[in-house]
Amino acid sequence: MPLEATVHIRKKRHVSGKTYLYIHIPSKLTTDSQFRFREGDKLKMVVEPEKGKITLYKLKKLKSG
Repeated sequence: MPLEATVHIRKKRHVSGKTYLYIHIPSKLTTDSQFRFREGDKLKMVVEPEKGKITLYKLKKLKSG
């Protein structure tokens, strides 16, 4: 079953002066055993404006050696 939650997009200004948008995901969702994303993971984001949709894909780590 898919995990669902209401998330919020927030704007923050860095000390460098650059502005960033952050997506806040509730901890109740992130602590579920099905949630496979972790801090530091690299993701690909696909935005489909005509559908009002954002999709995140976890990028595979390259094996060294």
